[in-house]
Amino acid sequence: ISDDGNLSGDQPQTVPPIQIVHEDDDLLVVDKPATLPIHPCGGYNFNSLYEILSHWKQDLYGSGKLFTVHRLDRLTSGLVLTAKSSAVARSLGKCIMERDGCEKIYLARVKGKFPLNLHKMHGIGEGSGNHHPWEFQYIPPDCENDVGGEESNPNKRLKHSILPPCQHGEVSESNVNTWGGGLQIPIIDSKSNKKNQNNNSKGAISESKTQSYAGLGYWITDGRGTIIENAPLQDLIDQCENVPMEEMLAGAIGSSPSTGSDHISAKQSVLWLNFSCPCRISSHKNGVCETGSFSDLKDENDRKGIKPAQTSFTLLSYDASSDTSLVLAKPVTGRTHQIRLHLQKLGHPIANDHCYGGDLWFGDEEGKKVSKKSREWLDRLDRGETATDNDNNSSTADADCKIRVAPENSTNADTPATEAEIYHAAANRPREEGESILDFIEKTCVWCARCRGVDGLVTSNISFESKLENEKAVFQRTLMEYLVRSQGIWLHALQYSMKTKDESGEDKTLCYRTKLPSWAKI
Repeated sequence: ISDDGNLSGDQPQTVPPIQIVHEDDDLLVVDKPATLPIHPCGGYNFNSLYEILSHWKQDLYGSGKLFTVHRLDRLTSGLVLTAKSSAVARSLGKCIMERDGCEKIYLARVKGKFPLNLHKMHGIGEGSGNHHPWEFQYIPPDCENDVGGEESNPNKRLKHSILPPCQHGEVSESNVNTWGGGLQIPIIDSKSNKKNQNNNSKGAISESKTQSYAGLGYWITDGRGTIIENAPLQDLIDQCENVPMEEMLAGAIGSSPSTGSDHISAKQSVLWLNFSCPCRISSHKNGVCETGSFSDLKDENDRKGIKPAQTSFTLLSYDASSDTSLVLAKPVTGRTHQIRLHLQKLGHPIANDHCYGGDLWFGDEEGKKVSKKSREWLDRLDRGETATDNDNNSSTADADCKIRVAPENSTNADTPATEAEIYHAAANRPREEGESILDFIEKTCVWCARCRGVDGLVTSNISFESKLENEKAVFQRTLMEYLVRSQGIWLHALQYSMKTKDESGEDKTLCYRTKLPSWAKI
């Protein structure tokens, strides 16, 4: 694939920046770079994982030879499993969907000293003895009415082999009298909804539709999942004091599967912060999600999208110079942007995730300044202006072109197309005889039109000088786009493990891990 996105079959094929982690007759496991989508979508017609693999080795990974097992966000890097047959894809996909022996481990670099911001957000001092409103508290059978009473010892760590307050983000009815604290968020059970949709009026949320509750709160466990009562958040920090990050990583999830006979199992004593908080997709078109109690959502249609969600976190290391923490995340459920949302809700957003509380050029003040200037330049171009335009010397014809069709803060491929853009780029432009499909796509593509700025094919009455300026701007925009777009967020799919069966029907565990990303070495 050439730099301009055109297929270049007669040119020497270069090795793409995609590391193959594992390959056998059934699977291809790769380490996907950040900013690369899995499939062609939006403005990404060629630069997607499957397209690049297909054109790199057509005989092995060409069209119809790789099958999707799971997906990974475009801005996230890390492990992607692809199957070489539809049967294997269905088998592993079912394992992931049903959470049957499947475990995903992600690595994230977040703002602050994890997880202390959770208390700071609510003005609770560590060691003050005050309980966070989201903290689930175990109620012993003989003390149901005396949570945190005088006889309890808040400094004594106690272990309990009991069911957690939430399972897969849902509050279990059997645990209502076992746990205090936290919040219970009513959610609409889709199965109950279908059964009762003919018997209930629209609008209000009926009892039959709210038999399930999503939990909002946290609790601490060890590596076995045993509840640790009275464990303060500081314990997660203390356990990695003076411990090298690599050693802490091996203690949390074991050594890399590639170490073979020297493999070290995870230490069961490592503490994990378990966080349950429901999520919903608030805008499908723009890919925006949110998490929280959703107490402001009253309409039933809005509440239908609320899904229980749960993630476990542990701290690996903290860097005081950048005030960032390296944490592991184990998503128990698989909601869209779940880890990113949960970290933001805990007060520790991924440091460079500008969509959910981070900074686009985190730690780079010069980058932030240049990015801001580039954004201003791009906005002028999207209005039909050029670098030399001003209100005093613009002609009437040129002024007619300065109608903004691109949305505010748009980029070529990251922002969904508006109806005005679609009409502007594609209306009355049929595919002409002899025109290649690639030329037709470029002619009617919204994202290509954004690159061109003022579209001379439509506004043919603009001045010659403006056309020259616009052509110059096409090249400049390519450079400016780089500075205003995310270069990928500090979230990496580090390890996947899942239970499956071999040819003889015996159980076996598949486990794959990538190398650590460069930003993990803090």
